[in-house]
Amino acid sequence: MIYQARFPRSVRYIWLLLLFITPCYAQQSKTDSLKQKLQQATHDTVRLKILQKLSASPDPSLKFYYARIAKTLAEKLHNDKALVDAEISMGTSSAIRGKLDSALYYFSVAYNDARQANYELGMAKSLSNTGFTYDQLDDKKEAINYYFQAYTILKKLNNKKYLNQAIINIGSLYFDLHQYKTAETYYAQCLKNATEDKDEAGIGYALYTLGGCYYATNQNDKALDYLGRSLEIREKLGDINGSALVKRAIGIAYRNKKQYDMALKNLLPALDSMRTLKNKYEESAVLTTLAGVYTDMHEYDKAISAGLASLKLGYSIKSKLAAIDALDKLVPAYKGNHQIDKAFEYQTLYIKTQDSLLTEKALKDVNQTEFIRIRSENATLSKDNKIIASKNTDYLTRLNQYSNAIIITLIILGTVTLLLVVFYRRNAQKQATNKLLEQQKEEIATINEELRTQMELTTNQNTELEKLNEVKNKFFSIISHDIRGPLSTLQSLFMIYREGAIGKDELGMLLTQLEDTILTTGAFLDNLLEWSKNQLDGMIIQPQNFSISECIAENIHLFSSKISLKKLNIINLSIRPVLVYADENMINLVIRNLLSNSIKFCKPGDRITLSTEIIGKTVIIGVKDTGPGISDTDREKLFKLEHTVSSGSNGEKGNHLGLILCKDMIDQNNGKIWFETKEGAGTTFWIELPLGTT
Repeated sequence: MIYQARFPRSVRYIWLLLLFITPCYAQQSKTDSLKQKLQQATHDTVRLKILQKLSASPDPSLKFYYARIAKTLAEKLHNDKALVDAEISMGTSSAIRGKLDSALYYFSVAYNDARQANYELGMAKSLSNTGFTYDQLDDKKEAINYYFQAYTILKKLNNKKYLNQAIINIGSLYFDLHQYKTAETYYAQCLKNATEDKDEAGIGYALYTLGGCYYATNQNDKALDYLGRSLEIREKLGDINGSALVKRAIGIAYRNKKQYDMALKNLLPALDSMRTLKNKYEESAVLTTLAGVYTDMHEYDKAISAGLASLKLGYSIKSKLAAIDALDKLVPAYKGNHQIDKAFEYQTLYIKTQDSLLTEKALKDVNQTEFIRIRSENATLSKDNKIIASKNTDYLTRLNQYSNAIIITLIILGTVTLLLVVFYRRNAQKQATNKLLEQQKEEIATINEELRTQMELTTNQNTELEKLNEVKNKFFSIISHDIRGPLSTLQSLFMIYREGAIGKDELGMLLTQLEDTILTTGAFLDNLLEWSKNQLDGMIIQPQNFSISECIAENIHLFSSKISLKKLNIINLSIRPVLVYADENMINLVIRNLLSNSIKFCKPGDRITLSTEIIGKTVIIGVKDTGPGISDTDREKLFKLEHTVSSGSNGEKGNHLGLILCKDMIDQNNGKIWFETKEGAGTTFWIELPLGTT
């Protein structure tokens, strides 16, 4: 088996911070010294330089705090480069803390300010950071777009240090996509540039990335050659973290060659180094690799111990990728150790964690789309505000001009001999001015009213979008829990059986437990598909006269085995033929759903009664049970998609999608559906349909 490990994003992110942000090698004592100098400094230029150093703090909260102060001071001093660097630091702090939407905002502001100031290196820094943020959001298309823009600027500037990092970023993106040949091309270019510049650290890192490409493509001897040269350089430079990373990669290459002693010889020191550095992410990665090696060596107890330690670390740092890798190694270790129940448990947990990761990605995509939409709306509102502010400024200017005219007029009128004429003219001018001011006030009031209306409209639109988003999330939640869960569990069970880990008797026992869940899921899937079709295409009604009594009898017969299994008493009071005028297929589905719900929530010995009654030109159909009834909390939400998932008397899952479909179909057939319930005493569902004709 070829073990393919990708370079962790955390490693690339550390390199990005080291190259695109002011280097920070200071210890706590140096930080305290800078704080003291900041308090003593009186000149703004000196304060700005100190703040730039403090904003390089590895603590993201302190980085943001000092970068924000530096931004304010840079604006005051009109220092465009310092302003852009401060905004990049604020974006980097947001990215480290997982606030990716804020990070994109600050990098965008930094790019625009850098472009306006013709600060090309700042533009490249902003673009590269934006590309990495999109990479974190798994938007490879946007990431590669921004990386190439940064690369173009850096190539023009001939800044080899930053240019090499841009090349590494692009290559790593292709590596994540398993395009190893393309990634190798970029890494080789980086090695060439670093060699020409005699940059030992750059050479060591480029050799490491190339070695990763080679063992990923099963060129293990070549990988060991490159990784060995990288290790020699990193140990010479005293780079403990880099040396440990290379040793882990060497261990993977030796595992691919099945030279397990050599693999352990490199992996165990790498583990010690990561524990010394307290790098939990890489410690988890090394433990995962060790678990794989021990499994290959059939030392399953050691493999399980390493895998569990890696899983614990993955949970502690909230890294689902690390947890998935650890779970992937625990399953074969437990199977090899003949602990089939544990293997089944961790296989199921592995599938659930993968599903959770996919759900998070979907939510990220939704949040990213919403962020872009809100940013666009904010830009429009900002533009409108500028137009209004410009108009208000014009009004104030005109008011000032009128005031000056009045003062001048008063001075001129003071020289006029005839006081009556003077007062008359001044009065006339005042009236004209007041009238003009009133007109202007009315114009301003009209503009403010339009703005208020636009804001209310935007607020209402946002509220509707939030409601739609809640319905969509609930829909996805139903699919994730009620369809993927049982199918994933069944898939895991069959895989273990196929490998011969359990016998037919054990399989039969487990299948009996899963049978009811699969049947319930199948019924839910029928309802889900019918409901989705109706939402997309609209319901097509084909009403006709048919016997509702026969429909009830057929559905009782359909559920006869399940009724017998739960030992329920069924009473059918609809004996004589009764015709209704409606779509037969839809009403049949409604009766089946209501009867299925009664069976699901009734306990052994409970009674279910079905009846029909003709009242005027309508037929009233009743489905009554002596089950647990419906709580006050659930009654108002029973026919809404937002209702939570519930469980039947034997643990059967219910999500009320069938009741939503029932209501839609009854409404479309000019009928009504309602229910009467008492908690602990049972529930009765009533349906009113048009009476049929013979």
